[in-house]
Amino acid sequence: MKYRDISRSLENLLNTIYKDGDVTFEEFKTLQKESDRRWEAVMEELGKNNTLISFQSAMDVALHLLYLSVEHIKNQELTDFGEALVKDAVIAQVEAVRVGAELSLKQLKVGPNTL
Repeated sequence: MKYRDISRSLENLLNTIYKDGDVTFEEFKTLQKESDRRWEAVMEELGKNNTLISFQSAMDVALHLLYLSVEHIKNQELTDFGEALVKDAVIAQVEAVRVGAELSLKQLKVGPNTL
């Protein structure tokens, strides 16, 4: 799978996670730790400020709220349609973040990521 202009190491990690079509909790935690490590590198390079710190915190909170929401939903009596509706809505939320990231990254003036 080809991803956007991302580092080869991130692309390899994502390929490893998605290769069998079944994401495990351990793979999720690995990616979460790696994303935190990479954001820390951004803050080391640019300096910590409230916006950068808040963004990382907001992503952590969003993931936790997603987990809690699905925990709540799974205890409901869902029809097949209801489950499809939930899955579609979660994917739409995640894709909104992805599209927002693409839109935001267009503001950077550097070329493709070569890390």
